[in-house]
Amino acid sequence: MEIHAPDHPITGWKDTAKHLSIITAGVLIALALEGIVAWADHRLLVREAVANLTSEIRANKKELDGIFTDIEKERKQLEHADDLARLLSAGTPPKGMELSLYSNVAQLKNAAVTTAQITGAFGYMEYSEVRRYADVYDLQAQFMRLQEREGEKFQVVLGFVGRFADSTPPPAAALEAWRKDISSLGASLFVREQLARQLLKRYDELLTTAR
Repeated sequence: MEIHAPDHPITGWKDTAKHLSIITAGVLIALALEGIVAWADHRLLVREAVANLTSEIRANKKELDGIFTDIEKERKQLEHADDLARLLSAGTPPKGMELSLYSNVAQLKNAAVTTAQITGAFGYMEYSEVRRYADVYDLQAQFMRLQEREGEKFQVVLGFVGRFADSTPPPAAALEAWRKDISSLGASLFVREQLARQLLKRYDELLTTAR
């Protein structure tokens, strides 16, 4: 903003008041225009953040939708492993000893919420709207931590499988300990399934109310 001096000498108080009024009006107009531009920039920032968040949550929902089939397969594999351990512990190994174990986890993203925090977009949203996003992403983070802990339990269960290749079978005590590890992993699997259903419900609610 530039302020120019009058193009002729000021001759009295009336002339002075006139020029001061013009300057004041110019300053106010300039400030108003700057405010409008800033408001428009903030609205654009919010729209972009909401679009990114909505897209990311929709992709995460699609990723999470497919995990329940895998969870059911993993549960059946654990039941089979437990049956096998029980038979071996009782000294009656099955004729065809086959065992397959695998774990599949959901890859849920949080880049959009991190970007919204860094750019300050959340600062221009209503508190209730920010709270909805925070609640969903907090639950998502809890789910991801649970998956990580479950992965550690899965490694313990899977690591024992190599002992079946030894010339002598694992002792009964070791097999019973393995069954406890299997039971612990199964419990974690159940909790992950329940938490996944809660998270899907939160995703649906947020996508329904998203602007």
